[in-house]
Amino acid sequence: MTCGTSSHRQGAVNPNDGGSDGRGKPAANTGRVEHQEEGLCSSGVYRHPSGDWAIRFTCGAGHIHKQRVGRVKTEAIRERDARRIRAQREPGWCPTIESQRERIRVRAEQAREEARITFRVYSTGYLEWAKQQKRSWTTDQAQLNTLLPRFGDRKLDEINTSDVERFRDWLADRRARATVNRYLALLSGMYSRAIRLGLARTNPVKGVAKFRENNQRVMYLTTEEEGAIREALPADLRPHFVVSVNTGLRWSEQMGLRWKDIDVLTGIITVQRSKHGQARRVPMNSTVGSVLMDLGAERKRPSDPGEVVFACRHEQADKFFPKAVERARKALADAGREGGRLEGFTWHGNRHAFASRLAMAGADLLTIKEVGGWKTLAMVQRYAHLTPNRLHEAVERLVSNRATELARN
Repeated sequence: MTCGTSSHRQGAVNPNDGGSDGRGKPAANTGRVEHQEEGLCSSGVYRHPSGDWAIRFTCGAGHIHKQRVGRVKTEAIRERDARRIRAQREPGWCPTIESQRERIRVRAEQAREEARITFRVYSTGYLEWAKQQKRSWTTDQAQLNTLLPRFGDRKLDEINTSDVERFRDWLADRRARATVNRYLALLSGMYSRAIRLGLARTNPVKGVAKFRENNQRVMYLTTEEEGAIREALPADLRPHFVVSVNTGLRWSEQMGLRWKDIDVLTGIITVQRSKHGQARRVPMNSTVGSVLMDLGAERKRPSDPGEVVFACRHEQADKFFPKAVERARKALADAGREGGRLEGFTWHGNRHAFASRLAMAGADLLTIKEVGGWKTLAMVQRYAHLTPNRLHEAVERLVSNRATELARN
């Protein structure tokens, strides 16, 4: 059996053209000489018509090969010996088949390289997918504005765990640790999808430790702290803050409100679609009513019920709120007040402050759950210790009921 031309100007020969029969035995001379070699010798080294020295050898698969080497005979001898040794050590080895496999490998590598995309290109497709699949896609969009300057021009599959760790540490100096964890969660989700699509092989976020979060911490604002934050905010964002603290609305819920959702007469705000996919009704107190009246008087399109209630130039609160909290802390410290409790306070803390104040005002947990839009009672159980009077009131009812019963007898 013979092979076609392989690498290094290698030619193949039929075992019947005066050479070997493929098993190392001389074959009958048919009188046909393909290449008209000069000085062909039984040693396997001969002079090629071009003047180069060439070799003739049998590969590990039993194929006969001819290969031009060069002008120096000793190099041809070394090459012949190397080929013979490899054929003995590697049964089945064939340089022609090896070359074919290498060409296939190179083409596959080129195809993979052409298929590689940058993080920026992938994020565009991811965001389109998120718009169809995720209600929180606006949050993803805002977070991508921070991720793209760091990773945008890198190939998606070349970003590694070390890169993600450096990003985590860099962001931790600028955002709350809980916020940093949300960014890591987005990155991990993006890579999980990329792996499913065959655009990446590994998830670089795996193995990157997240910051520990104290989800059981109850954060509420004193009147003084609330006032300091309000004054630290730009004037156009103060109404947003006041309504947040007095309604417990999530940022996405508040920013999604339209004037058709506000019923000033009944004092009800309707969230068309809450976090859990259902509509809910939030009562407004007099403070909220007053703020909404002021905003209503400044409407640009009074006849448009679809007009946004809370216009904001920021997509997410973490673009402006942490800086305002820091200014509030400094203002309290300069006034000789304690501002340490504001450390790490985020916009979502307004929601906890709302629930904490309700609990301290005597509202039961079921009421807090319904007004705040929590799904289960377990999620508001953290506020139970702020309502100690409810336990005393409960056992006192036993005394009251017994006295009434005795009076009847």
